[in-house]
Amino acid sequence: MRSIDEFFDTEFEIFGLKLTLFDLFFFTVMTCLGLIIRLSLYDIVSGDYKLAFADWMRECHEAGGFAYLGIKPGVSDASTFDYNCMFQYIIVILHYIGGGIEDRYLVKTVSVIFDFICAVTIARIACEVTGKDVKKTMIAYSAAMFLPSMVLNSGAWAQNDSIYTTFVFLSLLSIIKGKDNKAFIYLAFAYSFKQQAIFFVPFVILMWLKNKVKIRYVFWIPVIHVLAMVPAAIAGRSWGDLLGIYGKQVKMFSRLTMNYPSIYAIITKDLSSGIRKILIPVGSVATVMIFGILAYYIYKKKFEITGKYMITLVIFTSLLCCFCLPAMHERYAYIPEVLAVVYAVFSYKRMSICTILQVIAMITYSRYLFGSTVSDVWPLSIAMLITILAVGYDLLLQMKENEIKPDPVVVEQTEAETEAVSG
Repeated sequence: MRSIDEFFDTEFEIFGLKLTLFDLFFFTVMTCLGLIIRLSLYDIVSGDYKLAFADWMRECHEAGGFAYLGIKPGVSDASTFDYNCMFQYIIVILHYIGGGIEDRYLVKTVSVIFDFICAVTIARIACEVTGKDVKKTMIAYSAAMFLPSMVLNSGAWAQNDSIYTTFVFLSLLSIIKGKDNKAFIYLAFAYSFKQQAIFFVPFVILMWLKNKVKIRYVFWIPVIHVLAMVPAAIAGRSWGDLLGIYGKQVKMFSRLTMNYPSIYAIITKDLSSGIRKILIPVGSVATVMIFGILAYYIYKKKFEITGKYMITLVIFTSLLCCFCLPAMHERYAYIPEVLAVVYAVFSYKRMSICTILQVIAMITYSRYLFGSTVSDVWPLSIAMLITILAVGYDLLLQMKENEIKPDPVVVEQTEAETEAVSG
């Protein structure tokens, strides 16, 4: 054996995981390359940054920092902020630590930091569900670092979907480990950052139905959500204004789809506002009914729930939410797009699902960021529908594979007791 091989094969243990120096070397190289690729996109100025984040940073500077939290948005040009106050706190912190650094770089850096935390969390999930397979854990981490949707979201777009998604994945990891209290605390933080965390809720409900999650810890969501608003309330915002933020966000959009390849892209894009207002609640109710059917079937089916099943179910339910609900942005499928990395390490066939989701994401992201020549979204909607059906079929196969069959002895005893009573 070469001396370099002996060096790279040197083993050590971190958090109960046996690694080699080569694993550490690989992790370091992938981390550095992931940072470089994001930094190379920092000079791109997206429409969202020009129309939102740049204004929010400027408004915060003009308000002097903390005072920005107390200005009611929409009343004057002093505040046009329309996110929940958790991200506004980040804006204020960036105001104080700016040090002459361009605002765009500061905003993107926050998202990039959470990209790395998110990738590490993905690696932890992969480690947990693959039985501490180091190779698959490292591949999951490196793949997450280079996902086009993740790189473009933070490095180019200046968006912050990696923040709430990180907390969603920490919640998922806690559920897999059976730590329900932590799961709801993380979910509460995710929801406090962005409303899109609700795409994870159908999975939580299904796990509760299967007795894998204790629902009594759900109180953490309203408690943390309200506590997160306290600094803004102290600064001067009214509680009515703060509690109504997500309600206002829902009413902001009237289009059936906003560049996301959902079922509504297949229907038509030339509908009057009156028809759209009718279809939006109809589509929402229909989505609830679809999930009701799914919940009924899964609840009645007796099978063992594995880590692989949980990963598959999160991807399926979150994709189904985005596909069936109206007014979806192209960024809203961030959770399944990133989690598909873990799904891919289970087998080569499942890798195709991750690839298709990333191709669709690249096309829809590019339409917004770079003015892609792809004009019609409906072919992507068909591809997305096929992808969802494929993941759903995998769910069905896993349920059959892990089906819990009645104990023959118990069945015979039950039949004998029934016959004795009837006799």
